[in-house]
Amino acid sequence: MIVARQTFEAEARFHPHLHAIVTGGSWDGSGSWSAVFGWDRPVLRELFQIEVFRLLRERGLLSSERMELIRSWRHSGFDVFVGQPIASDDRRALEHVARYLLRAPVSLERMRYDPTDARVSMQPLPGEQGGTVELEALEFIARLILHIPDIHERQVLYYGAYANASKLRRQLTTRAGPRTAPRSTPPWPDPADIGPLTAFEQRRRIRWAQLIRRVWLEDPLLCPECGGEIGILSFITEPGVVDRILRHVGWRHGQPLPGVIRAPPPVLMVAEPSS
Repeated sequence: MIVARQTFEAEARFHPHLHAIVTGGSWDGSGSWSAVFGWDRPVLRELFQIEVFRLLRERGLLSSERMELIRSWRHSGFDVFVGQPIASDDRRALEHVARYLLRAPVSLERMRYDPTDARVSMQPLPGEQGGTVELEALEFIARLILHIPDIHERQVLYYGAYANASKLRRQLTTRAGPRTAPRSTPPWPDPADIGPLTAFEQRRRIRWAQLIRRVWLEDPLLCPECGGEIGILSFITEPGVVDRILRHVGWRHGQPLPGVIRAPPPVLMVAEPSS
């Protein structure tokens, strides 16, 4: 199962819920598949409510009396929607659902800003109820900031055989083999075929160091020894060269490398203070 956290509804109002892609069955320890022929929506809704209540009680956020009161309501606020099954070879439907799981609170293509009266208008997506929503700019910002996740908060979670630490996932991947044939040509375009960047593309491109500062609140281009700004000397991508460099400097796992900023292996960025 793959679960994506969502915090918004149609007009960007705060509405926390979960989107999930779930397999139509499960694997056992030996890798054998057992299919599920149907989902009982009332049962799933009841199980979902029980698990949420259990979590809140364990954290001391919900008393037994309050839990029973909520359960007595005609509309408890809990609901589960089960979509139609998707065939494994229906790539278009799978891509559509996956994109829907990760959609943003607002769509720039459906949003308009009027600077004369500082108002923002949002057009509904196809199939959504309601018409165009108009908000004052500050009210729109107030709604939008409610959906900014906390630092280091994971928005997509993987469970079962899809989990990164699952041994069964590695077994299934090995058994299935490569999904596509190896490329005979590089996946990137020829630089000679790429024209000059437009003004919008130049503004949209943000240096990777700025992105790291925004997400991790740390500046990767500051020397940990003297605090001075460092400059990039080279990027090393050959695994053998990376391994020899690490062995040469005596690096052990868990220790920082002075003057070397390590990206996910097998890539090293070698840098030194510019001053």
